[in-house]
Amino acid sequence: MRGPSVGLVLALAAAAHADPVSFRHDVMPVLARAGCNAGACHGNLNGKGGFKLSLRGEDPAADLATLTRDMLARRTDPLCPDDSLILRKATGRVPHEGGPRFAPDSTEYRLLRTWITAGCRDDRPGLSRLVRLEVTPSSRILFEPADRVKVAAVAHFADGSSRDVTHLAVFEPTVAAAVNIAPDGTVTRLRSAELNVIVRYLDRQVPVTLAFLPARTDFAWADVPLRTRSTSTCTCSSRSCG
Repeated sequence: MRGPSVGLVLALAAAAHADPVSFRHDVMPVLARAGCNAGACHGNLNGKGGFKLSLRGEDPAADLATLTRDMLARRTDPLCPDDSLILRKATGRVPHEGGPRFAPDSTEYRLLRTWITAGCRDDRPGLSRLVRLEVTPSSRILFEPADRVKVAAVAHFADGSSRDVTHLAVFEPTVAAAVNIAPDGTVTRLRSAELNVIVRYLDRQVPVTLAFLPARTDFAWADVPLRTRSTSTCTCSSRSCG
């Protein structure tokens, strides 16, 4: 019995020292990444299906109240986290007009479930604010057969800290049919196109300019002589012609 008991103590100690999930820096971005607070979904002026969130997470305090108090607190259940409606609907276990938004083994599910299990707490006062979102690369031109590029996002906060938020950022391509964007930020070419990918985290967004171009191995530059018009042969009557 001694071995398992020691293991349990160590596991509990590790959990106690793990960084808690932040409602404003983790949960709110998860809702944005899943599209929950978009204008076409629950961020709509009137919400959807009786569930209303602030558009793009502009009012975290109101969203916290909606998640934890409305619907007799069925949206988030700290006693039975997996029964929380926010998780059951987002994974498609109960009917959801928006369809499944993420899988049970995803980062989004893990963060939401951890936050719910911990009691659905708001952040403590003095939470450091986001001051800059750094996205790399800022631009890239790719010729076939190159067909993908990894985009990374790092959040910089007022207290001098920074963290990789690629797994929490929203990636919005201006030409959706031209690329596929994986959860880890890998942008893969579906067809040749030039586009921007808007990377968004909290209230900051940064554009990434991408060009996926075909390889034209038979292209040859034509050395066309430069022609200029001589002013001595000009017949215009304008005084400015000299």
